[in-house]
Amino acid sequence: MSYSGCFACHKESDRKRGPALSDIAARYPMNSAYIDVLAKRIIHGARGAWGNAVMLPHPNLPAEDAKTMVRYILSLHGKTP
Repeated sequence: MSYSGCFACHKESDRKRGPALSDIAARYPMNSAYIDVLAKRIIHGARGAWGNAVMLPHPNLPAEDAKTMVRYILSLHGKTP
């Protein structure tokens, strides 16, 4: 995630430009449907799910890498304050 620029907009437990990773983990359950949806949002970009923040696309990121990132993010549920 550090090489993909995620931490330019996200922090683990505090909001930065985008939502905190712990807030994402609290909103979405760990299941294959959400992993797929969130991975597609990382690759194609998104807007509106967290207010006015815009998630820039990462079109060169392989789908499996995006899914691994999502699994990590969702694994943070209940682990951070």
